[in-house]
Amino acid sequence: MLKSISLLLLTGIALFAAEPSAYVTDAEVQAAVKAMDPARPAVNVLLKTIEERNYKVSLVVVRRTPEPGVEDIGQSHELITEIYQIVSGSGEMETGGTEVDTESVDLKPAVGPTLRGKIVGGKIRKIGPGDTIMMLPHVPHRFSHLDGTIVYLATRIEATHK
Repeated sequence: MLKSISLLLLTGIALFAAEPSAYVTDAEVQAAVKAMDPARPAVNVLLKTIEERNYKVSLVVVRRTPEPGVEDIGQSHELITEIYQIVSGSGEMETGGTEVDTESVDLKPAVGPTLRGKIVGGKIRKIGPGDTIMMLPHVPHRFSHLDGTIVYLATRIEATHK
């Protein structure tokens, strides 16, 4: 009996002590940004992913450069919670409201099933370095205006329900 209890305790400790973690240094972020193709207006580079049980968490560095005459379209993801941390650049972010004139797209592997469309009734906020924006699944969001190139870290959290 004592042997069974000890084994059960050791197994339980192993389950909780082995939680994955990942560290990303500023040098890794800066190297990824430096390696991005300057001719592309939007670049995503996956830095790290950890996954255990029912969750998958990915950290991506994104660089967006506005294109003259091109308006950013709203999007909302079915499965992904996103957290943006602005590294450099500034502009305005629109979140919330509803999307109209939508189309369904699958943006695998980055964010999966997504609706794209025009946002109506969203809230626009100024954003800049150090700001953080959190969006749950189904929350419409877009950059309504960029002052120039913006770089941000996107943490993407997915409940995988395995």
